[in-house]
Amino acid sequence: MNRLILIDGTAIIYRSYYAFIKRPLINSKGMNTSAVYGTINTFIKLVSDFSADNVVISFDRKEPTFRHKMYKEYKANRPPMPDDLVSQLKPVSDFFREIDVLEISIPGFEADDIIASLAEKYKNDFEILMVTGDKDYLQLLDDNVSIFDPFKSNIKDLEYLQEKYEIKSDQFIDFLAITGDTADNVPGIKGIGEKGALKLLHEYGTLENIYENIDNIKSKSIVKKLEESRENAFLSKDLVRIDRHVPLNIKDDKQVEFDRKKLMNAVPFLEEYEISSLVKRIRSVVPEESLFEMMGVQEENGSDTIKLEYELIENNSEFDELVQILRKHDKVAIDTETTSVHPVEAEIVGISVSTDSCGYYIPLSHKMYVNLDKGYVIESLRKNLKGKMLIGHNIKYDMQIFEKYGWVIDNKIFDTMIASYLIDPQLMQHNMDKCAERELNYETVPISNLIGKGKKQITFDLVDVPTAAKYAAEDAFVTYKLYEVYNRRLKELELVELFENIEIPLVEVLKSMENTGVFVSEEILGNLSKEAGARLSELTKWIYDKAGYPFNINSTQQLAKLLFDEMKIPPVKKTKTGYSTDNSVLEKLAENYEIAEKLIEYRMLNKLESTYIKALPKLISGRTGRVHSSFNQTVASTGRLSSSNPNLQNIPIRSEFGRRIRNAFTVSDSDYVILAADYSQVELRVMALLSGDENLISAFRNNEDIHTQTASLVFNVTKEEVTSGQRAQAKAVNFGIIYGMGYVRLSQELGISRNDAKAFIENYFAKFSAIKEYMDRQTEFVKSNGYTSTLFGRKLYLPGINSTDNRTAGDAARVAINMPIQGTAADIIKLAMINIHDQIIDNPCIKMILQVHDELVFEVHKDKLEEAKSLIKTAMENVEIPNSSVPFKVDIGTGVNWFDAH
Repeated sequence: MNRLILIDGTAIIYRSYYAFIKRPLINSKGMNTSAVYGTINTFIKLVSDFSADNVVISFDRKEPTFRHKMYKEYKANRPPMPDDLVSQLKPVSDFFREIDVLEISIPGFEADDIIASLAEKYKNDFEILMVTGDKDYLQLLDDNVSIFDPFKSNIKDLEYLQEKYEIKSDQFIDFLAITGDTADNVPGIKGIGEKGALKLLHEYGTLENIYENIDNIKSKSIVKKLEESRENAFLSKDLVRIDRHVPLNIKDDKQVEFDRKKLMNAVPFLEEYEISSLVKRIRSVVPEESLFEMMGVQEENGSDTIKLEYELIENNSEFDELVQILRKHDKVAIDTETTSVHPVEAEIVGISVSTDSCGYYIPLSHKMYVNLDKGYVIESLRKNLKGKMLIGHNIKYDMQIFEKYGWVIDNKIFDTMIASYLIDPQLMQHNMDKCAERELNYETVPISNLIGKGKKQITFDLVDVPTAAKYAAEDAFVTYKLYEVYNRRLKELELVELFENIEIPLVEVLKSMENTGVFVSEEILGNLSKEAGARLSELTKWIYDKAGYPFNINSTQQLAKLLFDEMKIPPVKKTKTGYSTDNSVLEKLAENYEIAEKLIEYRMLNKLESTYIKALPKLISGRTGRVHSSFNQTVASTGRLSSSNPNLQNIPIRSEFGRRIRNAFTVSDSDYVILAADYSQVELRVMALLSGDENLISAFRNNEDIHTQTASLVFNVTKEEVTSGQRAQAKAVNFGIIYGMGYVRLSQELGISRNDAKAFIENYFAKFSAIKEYMDRQTEFVKSNGYTSTLFGRKLYLPGINSTDNRTAGDAARVAINMPIQGTAADIIKLAMINIHDQIIDNPCIKMILQVHDELVFEVHKDKLEEAKSLIKTAMENVEIPNSSVPFKVDIGTGVNWFDAH
């Protein structure tokens, strides 16, 4: 039986838009294209994954529906559609018109009514697949009708419904009638959630039957809730029931047919909206002969993808021949296959290398295979590749692996992952698979195809060698091809100096830091865990007593019910799923309600315990007895480093327990101490440098307290007359300006009126006029040039600054001002790290072990402490900064642990 795909276009558009909400896709015209891209990408996936020979799409109309006439509050709480989403509705509709997909949208009905009616009409002729993430559609499931959620990539059918809810599809209407829907403002039965609804339906079958048997229900509280919401319950059932009998006016069943060849009609459309990356995906799903015909291409192969050439090296003779080939090239891509993603624990399994024309795989430790001798191979490569450029994708990892086997790489290196990041730091993923897809139109073999996933995952040494050879050689070959693309683009974008002078030298520094690791005391963490556990128990008991019953404190829904329904606390913020209980809300409520204060402490302790106190001991290497965090260069768009496994950037220092976690970062040898070197107000100093504001520069040159100086100028008093409150206000503005804080946020931060906050900011800019001029100048530059940059040439493209949507443009303007400040500060500390590393590389008594924001942490032998202080302070304070007129000051502390040193 053929399949008919029915698409809820409105649901897909919304989900696509919000999938990119943090980093929207903005084209050069300033238009947000997130929903356009996401919807089309989803459709191409449908064509690729399913037999899409019959397709209909439906969209909600703006006119009121029969549900609004039935209940005027229906969807009344929904916020209006964002302007930059409204502007994408027509382009999405135009796309489906271009490719000749039937669209049916009827005034007075929602898309789900249209799709339900289509399913009812055709379910005996087709296998029906409804495409949506809306759970209301579960009421439509039938033997021949199922749902595909493209954002979770799962299919929901009658078996799914039975497993999850243990009810039939027609009972799902009753289920929705009881639970209600906050997003659509369907009231339901107040106080009865999903579990309660299912229990009633399992016993009585339908809503009508529940009320007919209300006298038999033993729970008085349930009976009370049912009686109080009787009218709302039946109203809700009418509201959630999808209409299956909408007049469709389909004259010919052939109207639902779809010819995937017509996808090529959309190529000009995609180019117009600057989402031409989807053209490659379209070509991959259009039949090849049709593609050539429509493109006017006569060649047998119309693809512009690279073609993999590879060889498996099976013996020493073949390896020696390979070495002679490599000797003729001045650049070689190299990659390792290992038993673990963690370099400290990993054992080498094989090595792949590639020239510009062919990739090669050398097996070294595969099980049940006659491998080449790893010592001979690695030593031979070390000697014969000396002086050549080595190209890798995340080459730091490969350098760490080779170092374990005696090859300390001192070659010139090129990292394609870092190059991808510098070229477009806003991209979420810079892994090789994504880079190959974006730049080479090439789909790589996923590692999961070889080693599996989850509990069934195997190590690479168990992969059969011919399969491993193709995968591994592909890695090196693709990396070389990416080098050819990125090397050219780095030059075109004037990023070579940043790449070669900061990012590439930093690879060696981070490799050394990761290899050294940091000693973490299990004993201190164990004691802290007992304390945290005891305090969490106290808090839990207190909260339960306040509530009057135990509940899941971590459930936002249960918490919202307690706070806003039962305790009648006025809600602060509403989301699509109900009233918010996020930390910003709790902090506001804590001013008047003790329970909010306790909940904040509970959440903070719970997170610290799970993320650090209990997690850190599990990350201690059995080989070294130390924690080896990974420092990442390709995550933050500002250029800041991040860390993972564990993430050391987010250990809070404002709470007592957060600070005390740093006590556990200590030394294993009593002859050593921890030294922490922290830049003082580095971002404010960078702002002074970029703006050229003489008041700020003068304060830093004279080593004055910058916040007192600011307060003195803004409040027009002497420095001696500045109060602690005035200094606090000045400090909030000094740092807030960097992050684009407006008067609304300032009023919230300081607890003052908006008028006072507005006046304060205006007075601030009157005294620090050069800062305001810098901000205006920076915004105008980005509007004209499309990007912002640091003093060292790091670039961030911000096409959203010219968006017609005020929110998108405003967000981009804030980044335009902030990124040069944060990014320059990040570049400065990176240069300091490189400088220090070069001086201590042969000194085992001084080891750099951590970098967290503006701070560097070292492990230093007591005998070398004064030498280390002088060396580190001098290196950090004397980074060569273009046209610097501002002194950069470093504070140094020492102690037996990180907390004491900081």
